[in-house]
Amino acid sequence: MQENILARLRSSQPSLSPALLRISEYVLKDPAKVVNQTITEVADGSGSSEASVLRFCRDIKFSSFQRFKLALGIELSTHQTIRHTSPSGDVIDDTLSTAITALKQTKDLLNQAALELAAKQIIRAKSIDLYGFGGSANVARYAHYLFVRFGLVSRVLDDPHLAVMSAVNLGPKQVALAISESGSSKDTINSLMAAKAAGAFTIAIT
Repeated sequence: MQENILARLRSSQPSLSPALLRISEYVLKDPAKVVNQTITEVADGSGSSEASVLRFCRDIKFSSFQRFKLALGIELSTHQTIRHTSPSGDVIDDTLSTAITALKQTKDLLNQAALELAAKQIIRAKSIDLYGFGGSANVARYAHYLFVRFGLVSRVLDDPHLAVMSAVNLGPKQVALAISESGSSKDTINSLMAAKAAGAFTIAIT
């Protein structure tokens, strides 16, 4: 996780272009608000474009807008509790505390309606395609394991070519679930787009 995001934003302002400076000022003005906004809302609010917002995230070393928001949210949550939660010196306790903070912030970022819709579609699906490449393949395999335990029909496709070949043959009664840590993996996006074009219900976890 990137640390001291807000401090780095303030210190980098003199070197930013006008467009990126507007985004930086917008974030610093109300970072808690930004955590719950979409990239489109941030672009509109700062008088810039979505491309500029993405460039802004990459300039401060985040591969995607979602990863920037998550790190920002965790930092804000940490700042709010820092006066009450000092490092104990115990590696296990401190690691657990950090994990709990991250999970709570993730919960705050979830869209409950979207989550419920995805769950309903998965339960009703004739079959579920799971796309995960590289490190994300391990998460896809674990999801497959859980689905099988629940009596659902699923399969893991961890090869980009096979994933697209399967995706184009899906239909309305099937679900394609893609997992990508960055949310910007070209192969993952291509597979999900192919599934959507074929009529399947698509879900992305990033």
